[in-house]
Amino acid sequence: MRKYLFLVLGAMSLGCWSCAVKPSTQVASPRLSPADSVNLYVQLTEVLDSQQLMGLSVVLMANHDIAWEGSWGWANYERRIPVSGTTAYRVASISKAVTAVALMQLAEQGKVDLYADVSLYLGWLLRHPSFPDSIITLDHLLSHRSGIRDGAAYSRFSRDMVAGQLDIRQLFEQTGDYYATDLFSEHAPGTYFSYTNCTWGLIATIVEKVSGERFDQFCRRHIFEPLGMQARFNVLDLQHLDELAVLYRFSDDQWVPQADDYSIEAPLSRVDSLYRPGKNGLLFGPQGSLRSTAADLAVFARMLMNEGNYEGVQVLEPSSVQSMMERHWVYQNGNGDTWENFFLAYGYGIHHLTNTSGADIIFPDRLMSGHPGIAYGLLSDMYFDKASGSGIIFITNGSKQEYAYGRQSTFYLPEESVFEVIYPYLQKLENP
Repeated sequence: MRKYLFLVLGAMSLGCWSCAVKPSTQVASPRLSPADSVNLYVQLTEVLDSQQLMGLSVVLMANHDIAWEGSWGWANYERRIPVSGTTAYRVASISKAVTAVALMQLAEQGKVDLYADVSLYLGWLLRHPSFPDSIITLDHLLSHRSGIRDGAAYSRFSRDMVAGQLDIRQLFEQTGDYYATDLFSEHAPGTYFSYTNCTWGLIATIVEKVSGERFDQFCRRHIFEPLGMQARFNVLDLQHLDELAVLYRFSDDQWVPQADDYSIEAPLSRVDSLYRPGKNGLLFGPQGSLRSTAADLAVFARMLMNEGNYEGVQVLEPSSVQSMMERHWVYQNGNGDTWENFFLAYGYGIHHLTNTSGADIIFPDRLMSGHPGIAYGLLSDMYFDKASGSGIIFITNGSKQEYAYGRQSTFYLPEESVFEVIYPYLQKLENP
């Protein structure tokens, strides 16, 4: 099922795509030899060419630090702007991990209880229509076990919410204009894993309700700025729009921009001057609209690997990180939709790999955690292993080929190809 969410249309021979642009790379490892650095870059260039990718950013982490990073291809094909170390992407569902951190910050302050009825924070009643006596909790929402799913109603609401400045209760409250029973599965809250996007709008709305801050501004003040990250949930907050990658699909023998193409017209605000925090956190894309560089995602991953601390800045308490990293759901006896053995364990905004044969594997000798992303032609990954301090960031903004599963896993072939190239170099860094 995962491979049918956002297909890239069309395919044709590309030739030496990487030859069209002078590549840029940054090598930050004191132990990967110059020869190995060059070889790694050449091999990943071959992946770019064979997978016919528009652009590519890769960061390798080893021993709790950035060990190597590289950039290839085009961030903006029409304007011939190459991908670089400062290129930001709309990284899709990796956003959920950041949203979870925002909520956990409020939980450790005692402002929310993860096991309380979320209706208490929303200010209106949220119930599964088939299980009206069962409460829905933040624990359920953070781990995709709420009994809520993405349905046609969510698509309609997402399409209309900016122009109409809609209140999120219009989607979820039973008297709302967009409410429909297709938002709910046949499973009771807490009993079944069903990966969703719309529920993260509820989480962001609760962040706004209890903090009094807009979701995008809360994350900027309490996560991004303390960590020194340029990442933002609000595209208007980006310092340099020229450094934002356009996301592409290939259709009718041409690259077609799908998102973040501001070559002609600058982005508009998603909220009007009358917006008040707590109305609709979904407007800021807590489920998928984070714009971030690959290097900034590495900072975020290193913070989680180091128990919430990054270079002396404590963004989250160790107990909160441990709660995020706990396996709150593990697939067994049909208790969830696995997306063809891709999702087999999940925490709070954190996807846990189980290294099941032929399924959720990045590196065979360690169990990675993090999150993938896919939308508008983009593929992204942020995964790490706390025990070894290793990790991988992968982002591409489009391909001429239809994304298909890899040969050895349920990651897509471009992802798997990068992982296979990176793995021997990671082993060298860990065993010099």
